[in-house]
Amino acid sequence: MTLEGKRWGKFAIGDLFHISPGKRLRKEDMTEGNTPFIGASDSNNGVTAFVSNTNTSEDSNILGVNYNGSVVESFYHPYRSIFSDDVKRFRLKVYEGNKHIYIFMKTVITQQKEKYTYGYKFNEERMKKQTIMLPVDENGQPDYEFMESFIRQREQRMLHDYIEYISAKIEQNKREVLSLSCVKWSSFFISDVAEILSGRDIYEDERVPGLTPYIGASAFNNGITHFINNTNETKEAECISVNRNGSVGYAFYHPYEALYSNDCRKIRPKVNNRYIAMFLAHQITVQRGKYNYGYKMGTERLKRQMIQLPVDESGQPDWEFMTQYMKSIEYELLLRYLKSRT
Repeated sequence: MTLEGKRWGKFAIGDLFHISPGKRLRKEDMTEGNTPFIGASDSNNGVTAFVSNTNTSEDSNILGVNYNGSVVESFYHPYRSIFSDDVKRFRLKVYEGNKHIYIFMKTVITQQKEKYTYGYKFNEERMKKQTIMLPVDENGQPDYEFMESFIRQREQRMLHDYIEYISAKIEQNKREVLSLSCVKWSSFFISDVAEILSGRDIYEDERVPGLTPYIGASAFNNGITHFINNTNETKEAECISVNRNGSVGYAFYHPYEALYSNDCRKIRPKVNNRYIAMFLAHQITVQRGKYNYGYKMGTERLKRQMIQLPVDESGQPDWEFMTQYMKSIEYELLLRYLKSRT
């Protein structure tokens, strides 16, 4: 099944979709919970927070389209969510949408992104008039069945490839799951086990869109807030970021080259591989409850922050145990995923 063999037609978005507004929810009015709050983001499927609030924008099985912020970015939300006033909700008028159709629609709508900017917003009137190209049936109407089948086929192909990859990785890493209760633990200052370095801000008007992850003070998307084409002395791979501002105390491991904002600190473990780095990131994150906006995790506090680590017979961090423990957890999760798919 290919796109090249289909006839295509031009349609106005307003003829295809009911467009509904979101509703403003200020940060100070948010209460923590389990409901995704959809903002004008270009990452994390548009989820910018999890709240217990509710309002008239609550919806599901819907396409959320940004008219502000990351303009025209769109994401499918099968789950119950509430939407900010920077996001419009798109629901098909004459056909019952599902995941596969909405994902197809997301792609063709996002292709219009280049013509809209912060100064030329994708407001509701422009949304209604904006045309998109869609596959059509023999009557010249949108061929929703084809769109669904095409995305299903792509999904199955990707799933097949991923399952083959997972199966090979499991075969290479068969191991028993280790227990944390079988080792001794001790407290260490973060500065005992890692070097701590400052980030550097790249302000919004300086950022050039690109492929390099820019790490900010986010609790989502592994700390990535933008992808940019800038560079500076903070660019490095195999590091841990720790938020000193914003979502204070969250730590993430970055195996890829990334740039680090001044809202976080870059940590280089003195003994390092991806398993040790992930273990340390978790142990740092569990300390986040003691920090807030009024008590930030600055460099000096971070150096003196104590974390619990497994130790060997000499009382030193047991790096080998941490490595093998994280490998065993990875093996268990991969195996669980494979069983759920086969």
